[in-house]
Amino acid sequence: MGTPFISLLEPSKLDDYDRTKPHDQQPCPVPKVFRDAMSVREAVFVDEQRMPLEFEYDNDDPRSCHWVVYASVSKVVELEQVDPDSGLILRPRRSETHTLPIGTMRIVPFPHPPHPQPDGWYEDYKLDRATTFHDGQEPYVKVGRLAVLPAYRGRHMAGQLWVAARRWLETHPRYFDPSVTEKGMDALNAEQASEIPHWGGLVCAHAQEAVIKTYERWGFKVDEGMGRWYEEGVPHVGMFLRLNTKDVPVQV
Repeated sequence: MGTPFISLLEPSKLDDYDRTKPHDQQPCPVPKVFRDAMSVREAVFVDEQRMPLEFEYDNDDPRSCHWVVYASVSKVVELEQVDPDSGLILRPRRSETHTLPIGTMRIVPFPHPPHPQPDGWYEDYKLDRATTFHDGQEPYVKVGRLAVLPAYRGRHMAGQLWVAARRWLETHPRYFDPSVTEKGMDALNAEQASEIPHWGGLVCAHAQEAVIKTYERWGFKVDEGMGRWYEEGVPHVGMFLRLNTKDVPVQV
């Protein structure tokens, strides 16, 4: 595997995406980086974890930022041919190198559905609630859809994705804040500037229980007040991290 590199796709129009079809059957207008992200998500969540394909794409995808990590992979396309009598090589082995998407992650901007209820299923509730690390009102961004192909796990690919996403968040702290010029104060339900939603560095993760330790290594803490709930039958917990958006050094 060659040196991996990471691509970012900012919020994009995905009207042509057909959630009933896999990534390699999507129309050309769908951005390639997003199709690559879906190739990883399908391999991990659909093929490996047996979640329905039509549930993998959701309404958060068009408004999210997506990171995809790629690797340069060499593949043998012709085997070496050797003369059986002389032992001389008649034709050397030939390989080709191609770029393979091996991991992905997304950041979903606010607003979000309210926190799921403990021991329940993730659904939309009318009112949010305060939890251990969230007052039930402060805007936060949500990291999710973290997936790495099985063959590339244990090589810090997930950590590299988070480093890229975290650095971007820390250097674009106002990116997701709503524009008063575009929406107007009435649409934001604000009478004065202090009431305009403003991201203050709070990041949430709805983490599968199997990857809690991964998020803990990145500084996230389990929000005990959120309890444990199920998404597509898989147990999840809420985790939070507060970023300092003022030039904080980042480590994998």
